[in-house]
This record gives sequence, C-alpha cells and structure tokens, in this order.
Amino acid sequence: MLLTLADAAEPCDTLSELHSDAQTVYWLARCPQTGDMQLWQWRANSSELPHCLVEEAVGSRVNQYGGGSYTPLLGGVVWVRQHDQAVMQLGCHGTSYCLQRRPQTAYGGLCADPKRQRVIAVEEDAHGQRLVAVTDSDRQVLAEGADFYGAPIISDDGNYLAWVSWSLPHMPWQRSQLHFANIAADGTLQAFESWDFGAAISQPQFGPHNALICMSDHAGWWQPWQVNLATPICLNSPPVDHITTPWQLAERQHAWRGNRQVYCQLHQGAAQLYRRTGEQVEALLPDPGRVASITLAEHGDYAIVQSATSGAQLIRFNKNGSRNCLVGKVEGNVTQNLVTENSATAQWLETPVGNEGETVHGFFYSALANRAAPLIVRVHGGPTAAAYPIYDPLVAYWQQQGFHVLDINPRGSGNFGRRYRECLAGQWGISDTEDVIALVNAACTRFAIDTARCFIRGQSAGGFTALNALAATPLFAAATSLYGVTDALTLSAKTHRFESGYLGWLIGDELQLAQRSPTYHVTRCQRPLRALFIQGGKDAVVVPEQTHAMAWHIEQHGGQAQTLLFDNEYHGIRHPKARQTMLDRELVFYHSSHITTAPRS
Repeated sequence: MLLTLADAAEPCDTLSELHSDAQTVYWLARCPQTGDMQLWQWRANSSELPHCLVEEAVGSRVNQYGGGSYTPLLGGVVWVRQHDQAVMQLGCHGTSYCLQRRPQTAYGGLCADPKRQRVIAVEEDAHGQRLVAVTDSDRQVLAEGADFYGAPIISDDGNYLAWVSWSLPHMPWQRSQLHFANIAADGTLQAFESWDFGAAISQPQFGPHNALICMSDHAGWWQPWQVNLATPICLNSPPVDHITTPWQLAERQHAWRGNRQVYCQLHQGAAQLYRRTGEQVEALLPDPGRVASITLAEHGDYAIVQSATSGAQLIRFNKNGSRNCLVGKVEGNVTQNLVTENSATAQWLETPVGNEGETVHGFFYSALANRAAPLIVRVHGGPTAAAYPIYDPLVAYWQQQGFHVLDINPRGSGNFGRRYRECLAGQWGISDTEDVIALVNAACTRFAIDTARCFIRGQSAGGFTALNALAATPLFAAATSLYGVTDALTLSAKTHRFESGYLGWLIGDELQLAQRSPTYHVTRCQRPLRALFIQGGKDAVVVPEQTHAMAWHIEQHGGQAQTLLFDNEYHGIRHPKARQTMLDRELVFYHSSHITTAPRS
C-alpha cells in the first residue's frame, strides 16, 4: 500500500514546544484540518488520554519565526493567540481571559514566574524589543536597550532571571550575550551580571543550586558551560554540537533537574539523546534522529523526537530504562510497517569542496526501483538550518514515485560546529552553489541516476541556492523555489528587522548583493531555464513581489516559469489542502521536465 498525496503533505514538525509542571505535560500539535498549532496536555500517571486544551491557533510572531508561545502557570496555562498576538490565560478552573494585547505588538519566549503570579515575555513592536513582565493588571518593562531578546528563564526558587540578548548586525548564532539578575521584591531586576565570550550563547538553564548553564560555541561547538563560577567550566566536552541553530525563542534541547540531566549530541547531522544520573550515562534513543524539545518533571523525562522510522513522537523515558510513546505513531503498528516497507533509509554522502580539508555532505535516499532514476535535490532554508536523516513522508512519497532524493547540508548549515557554519561568511551565492554541484556529481558517480532528469528545490534561503545552481550549471533540468530569495539587494531593503543585518555578513555590499542573486545570473544565462515558484501571499520575509519579478525575468530570457500563489499563507505553506495542491503541482512539473541532452557531470 503506497502513501497518498495527503500522507506526503503532512509536515514533519507536527509536535513542538514541550513543557511540564507537577502533574501535567504540555505540547503544541499541528491541527490536521488547518495546519495551525494547538495546545495539548496529558495528566501524568493518569488513565486520561491526551486532549486539546486550547483549540484556537497558538503561535508567536516575534522575529517572524516565533517560539516560546505558551507556558504553564499555577495549574493553568498562558499562551499567545496567533492571529492578534494577545497574551491569553487559562486558569485552573477552565476560564480564559486576555492578559495583554497591544496594537501591532507580538509576544514570544514566554516564561512563568509563579512566585509573582506573572509571565515574563519578549515584546516586539515597531520600536524594537524588550523584556517585560505581564500580569492581569500590569505590564512591567524589565530590560531594554538591546536590539533583540530571547530565552528568559527563572530559577526554581524564583529569585533569579537569566536571558540572552544580541544586537544588529548579528544573528543570535553569531554573537550574543548572556545576562543574569536578582529579582527584587517589587519584581524589578537588580545586581545585573553579563557574559560575552565573543561568540554565541543560547538556551540558558538553571541546574541544581541555581547553577547557571548555557550553550556557548566559543570553543567551536555548542557545548554546555556553567558560567556563574569564578572561571566558567565546560560540562560536556565532546567536540560536537549539543543544540541546533537558534532560529526560534525558548528552544530547549538540554534540561537539568536534581541529579540528572538530559541532553543531545549531534553526530553526522543526527541527534542522540542522553540522560546522565550521577555518574551514569545512558543513550535514550534506539536510533539517532532529531530532538525538538525536552522537559523534565518528577513524574518523568519527556522529549519530542523524530527518527528514520517514525514521524514526530512525544516519548516518556522512565527511570527503569523503558519508554512510552504518548503521542505519535507507535513503532510496529500498521502505519509504521508501511513506512519501513515503502521507504529507504538515508545513506551518508560526503565529498571534498573548497579549501583543503573542507567537505560537503548530505543524506541520499534511493528510489524504490531497480533502474536509473531521476533525482530531486533538496536545499534547506536558513541557510543555517539543517537536514536530518529522519522519516519524511514527502521523501518516501517521491521514492515511491520513482525518484531518488538528496538532502544536502551545504557549508553554512547548522549542527556541524561553528567553523562549518561560518564557512558561509561572505560566500553565500558562491560556496553553496559549488557544494550543490559537487555533491550531485558525487551522487551521479556513486548511484544509478538519470542525469537528464536532475531537479533541485529549495525553501526560503534554499530557494536562493536552488535558482543559482539552476543558472550556473546544465546539470539541473528544472528548479522549484518555495518562497525563495531571488533578489538579495531588494530583500536587504524590504525584509524584516530580525534579518536586516544578515545579508551583509552572508554576501557583502550592495554590488555583491546584486551580483550574487538569481535575478542577476538568470539574465546572463545562455540557455532557457525552467522553474516553479511557490509563494505565500502574506509572506513578510520574502515578499511576493520578489517571486513575481523572478518569474518574469526567466520568461523574458526564453525560459518557462510557473507560479503558484497561496493568498492566505505566510513564510511557509501550512494549510493541508494548500500543501497537497503544492506537491501535486510539483510532481507534475518534474514529470514534464527533462534535459534534451544529458549534461556531463
């Protein structure tokens, strides 16, 4: 039994933002009918089934990418209502009401302060960002002056607050600072301390005895450091990343409680989850994959994970080493068997590029056919996000349709250390294009690929790479750009504040911004190009005008451009029906595209 188009359209990120309190586990789950995130809960150690607590769309729009869109508080929960960014509270008696709503203002990074019956949040409006405390009768500004704020966290005793800040032109994974303060009786902050290691600091947490622990990559990798000591010390020294690139607020991929800690390590782009209890360390996952969120409570240790054989799952890890899947497809059920029978697992692929010792790598998925098959290359967004060797129903669907799939992590991708990420400094539009071409050539040498039918697709920043690669080499028959960057110069003038300084670091000055862009390369390409553009009408990151202009350029130079616009979508296509329409159109597009004469690799 094959996967359907509806199966293929199901996104991988169906679960996120895990929290817990003394009795309950909370998480966000994507609604199958609307694609919106809803708030769910499960009463630990009870016979109750998980149930939806907040049915309306929950989500922050701070920095456009959100995160930290709810928090448990005093037996209830506080969340950000997606459509108007109002801060809402659901009390322990089931009554909901608005805590805070301000025009043209977004909230995110929510953190509970139960000692004062309030919530700490990042507040963003046209004037900038600040850290605020919100109650049902008051709003108090706690910190301001930096361009951006994130990851507020309060110690268990309620006496201390830690958070991260950064300022333009930096992104939070380039240069950021950690802050720590006492919370006074009136709720204000006192006795400030700060740490700046000349690199990036992320995901602060309080450990036993108010030990302040953060992830810092000043030694080359995201590693846990305890900083409130005379000399900061590294608590886990293996030279691998322990968290992913912080695109969203309030991510949590390490947690500490009593004498135990649960944390990640990423090897060859896959995350393993570990639990340390005293001196004993155990691996919690049978196979590495992706770890989205972690929370620890007296009633158990919980994580949202993905693997090569399952979609997103909420797992409870028990003290005796056993595990229970609370939400998601359970391994061994009928659907799971279909997954393993109808998809091939990832094969690691790596090839030399650039300077001596540099390589590019990715994950290759073979078509379910014993013949030379067409290839679809996928380039992730960011460009500092990453591809993982996890089960993706879209990849499985394409395999069943007779396509190989190659997920590439070009230089600049996250999860491979600071040096790999910073290879992209001043090189976007050059090294990423080189990486794609090199890895596809390596794949064509190693696997049976129909070289007349190689396609490339990319989303957001990945669309920039996909279109540049299409123009740079006859290797690709066609490209799909999903809300992709086409004109870096225009983007730098029109994009949102969070990324307003990023393009200067990635590319350079205005001349370089223009000359690295797909619009520039398309007008100089000597052969007609074929591309499909998929765009959200409400996208504020890559505005629709960019996409329409790029399609026009391709057609003006003898190529073929198709545009699929979804009026009510933002930066990403979320509604299930829209996703099905998108994927159906994309499949037809690939079937109708090929190179008349196969290119040389």
